Amino acid sequence: MTESALRVEIENLSEVKRKLKIEVPSTEVTQEVDRAYRELGKQAKVKGFRPGKVPRSVLEMYYRKEIDHDVSEILVRRSLAEALKDKGLEAINLSWPEPAPPVVTGEDYCYSVELEVAPEFTAEDYLALTLEAPEVVVDDAEVEARLEEIRQANALLKPPADDRGAREGDFVVLDHQAHFAGQPVEGGKSEGAYLEVGSGQFNAEFEGNLVGLKAGAEARFPVSLPDDFANPLIAGKVIDFQVKVHEVKEKVVPELDDTFARNLGGNFQTLADLRTAVREDIIKTKERERQASLENQVADRLLARHQFEAPPSLVTQEQANMLRDQMDRFSQHGMNTAKMDTTRMLEVMKPMAERRVRVRLVLSRIADQENLAVDEAEMDAALARIAVNNRRDVAEIKKFYEEHDLLGALRRTLLDEKTMKLLLDKAEISTVFRPAGTEGATEAEELELEKE
Repeated sequence: MTESALRVEIENLSEVKRKLKIEVPSTEVTQEVDRAYRELGKQAKVKGFRPGKVPRSVLEMYYRKEIDHDVSEILVRRSLAEALKDKGLEAINLSWPEPAPPVVTGEDYCYSVELEVAPEFTAEDYLALTLEAPEVVVDDAEVEARLEEIRQANALLKPPADDRGAREGDFVVLDHQAHFAGQPVEGGKSEGAYLEVGSGQFNAEFEGNLVGLKAGAEARFPVSLPDDFANPLIAGKVIDFQVKVHEVKEKVVPELDDTFARNLGGNFQTLADLRTAVREDIIKTKERERQASLENQVADRLLARHQFEAPPSLVTQEQANMLRDQMDRFSQHGMNTAKMDTTRMLEVMKPMAERRVRVRLVLSRIADQENLAVDEAEMDAALARIAVNNRRDVAEIKKFYEEHDLLGALRRTLLDEKTMKLLLDKAEISTVFRPAGTEGATEAEELELEKE
């Protein structure tokens, strides 16, 4: 098929959607049909005829439907590839004609496809971004607070000596079912859950209602859930919870001394060793938060300076990824995900998904303009890191990535990281001091979410 033989019309449906009308000349159609019958004639077995001697008219009688289908598939696949190349289009997603139009000998073969393409824009003003980052400092109070957390986490749990109700700091084993408007909430049921009263790990108001309840007690009470509650289906609503307490256990906290440090394992011989390790860990955590904050600021600056539509198929794909991750987290917390309203959850996740897609598109465009690329040595190093983190052999990890077609995604991730590093290296970063303990946990979680 010659380049000039194909006729292609492009209609812009939106910033990222195109409709192609493609016509394959009748001469090309005839040539492809003739070729198909010649190939069929070499191997077709028809009673009464020797192999290779079956007349075309007989082949058409028996195999016309199959030939028309095969030829139409070939014409669409070949002409579409040529049309995209000729028009300089790279399809992110396209609607394959289903079913393909029938082939009519002697007539042009015509069909249409709709596809999505990356938005067209030039990345601008992305160097010398002005950013702020907190100073990474750790004071003694933070170290002592973390040590207390470790001490509390290693407490022993035992039933109270007297038959009393739950207090703050106690652990309870309970079942609960959430209700809204008098009906059970899908996915709002948990059985045999461990919960520390007063920790705020689930919900402070919910936990407050557990104070005073003894083992075997049942209760029902309303709770006002925040807008950012983990389950988006009930976030921001007043929910009635039915609970049954199975056990109440109090904590017996160990003394903070050398023996405690040694019992933690690792290389700790003294409490001083543990304090040093804790300080280093806090520093690493703050450095990660600092990096996440900077990357989030870069994303904000880039999105503010580049306005374009995110391809819907990429947004849908990102929503699916986010939903899968959220469901995994729910399952890890013992929540029943089978009856959750995933449609509503996808809707809630859409703005974040659009943001992630748009950030990646800007980073990709900057990488192109700066001629950035990921070489094989960088790919090998990344696979080696993944192998170490998962305690697997590098060859095993590489085989897994190849078999599951993940190498392309890994390369894109590494290129995004390289591009982000360039932007941060070229940015003007001013250090701001924030007193210890003023960083919000919610903000840190949001920044980590943006980084993922």
